[in-house]
Amino acid sequence: MPVHALRKILPLNMFSFARVSSEPGSYGLQHLSKFRGLVKKNHYREKDNYYLRDMRFVVLDTETTGFKPLEGDEIISVGACVVMGDRILPERFHKLVNPRRPVPPVVTELTGITDAVLEKADGFSQVAAELMEFLQDSIIVGHSIKFDISFLNYKLKPYGVSINNYYLDTGVLSKILNTGLRSHSLDSILQHMSIEPAGRHTALGDALLTAGVFLRFLDRLQELKIWTLWDLRSFIRHSMLYII
Repeated sequence: MPVHALRKILPLNMFSFARVSSEPGSYGLQHLSKFRGLVKKNHYREKDNYYLRDMRFVVLDTETTGFKPLEGDEIISVGACVVMGDRILPERFHKLVNPRRPVPPVVTELTGITDAVLEKADGFSQVAAELMEFLQDSIIVGHSIKFDISFLNYKLKPYGVSINNYYLDTGVLSKILNTGLRSHSLDSILQHMSIEPAGRHTALGDALLTAGVFLRFLDRLQELKIWTLWDLRSFIRHSMLYII
């Protein structure tokens, strides 16, 4: 998403009310219903003894028409990939979403997504149902990921469904592991790590770039003898005490 820093200043409680958008078909509605009440907090504490290198991480990103869902902004693209072990797996998720409203020119210029392209895209409920299947109970990874999950949950609320997976924010990890950086935006981290920003400002492209960053962080964590999810959660909780 553009201007990742803006995501961090959006209060999570702004996503309190939602309405079901009018979209044809019942596929998404039928398939979303099975997720109601299924996941409470994905029991991440049951995974505390799992080794990080053995876990399935889903790296997620969204593109939206703006930052204000209460004022009618919509999700227009969702992208995700899977990290497991020391590599990015071939599993990919990339869907356009018909927002049933015009895409602002600035968003089209940044993402390349036009009204014409979205006209034949699936509605939100269908894409959301497929995304939930893809996520399963995996740990979610993303850059400023609270924004993406909060936006998705705002749109999911009318269906009685929410994404409650435990998540890791690469921005937070960067603050802990890259203490010398003045900025922890995705662009700054990519430049610091000499990662070519191919596919930047597309949902799948940003997910793959973030996955590359996350793999570098996993290497650093291993050097620090952080092996399990419990080790990592404790490390983050302790380190955040010293981050201003």
